[in-house]
Amino acid sequence: MLFQLISRIKFLFSSTNQHGVHSPFVFDFVTKGLYKKSINTNEIDKYLELNSLSKKEKKILSKIITYFNVNEFYFSNKSQISTLNKEFKLLYFKNLTEEEIVNSILLNENTILIFHHIYKNNKSLKLWNDFLKKQSNIVSIDLYYFSLLFYRPQQAKEHFKIRV
Repeated sequence: MLFQLISRIKFLFSSTNQHGVHSPFVFDFVTKGLYKKSINTNEIDKYLELNSLSKKEKKILSKIITYFNVNEFYFSNKSQISTLNKEFKLLYFKNLTEEEIVNSILLNENTILIFHHIYKNNKSLKLWNDFLKKQSNIVSIDLYYFSLLFYRPQQAKEHFKIRV
């Protein structure tokens, strides 16, 4: 609990809003997706795996799904990961402690990875930072509640911390 509180305070001091973003891809996502006023959370309610999310987390996830027009939603279990192909849109990780799963992900341009609450404990945060170091051509967006990962070969590797 103390780790999460300290992490939240550090996040608030180091994060920014749309004015601190210099990537057109991320700027559009933040302004037209995350900061959009109206939202429909009905899409989230149909997934049993997401029932434990708070109201704010459901809003944020709904905005992500709506902005990127996600049609397919996968959860992090070994059987689903082995059957994924280039047509999937979003892969959701509830816990970032399953290192073998995270390291076996093959990124492509159609992939959006969402990691839930990387600030849960020190191990999760360390695994997230190690994963970022190993990857190239990625854009990561840390929203504190969720962390998003995009494979963007046309863009330099960048990391953004955005307040929502």
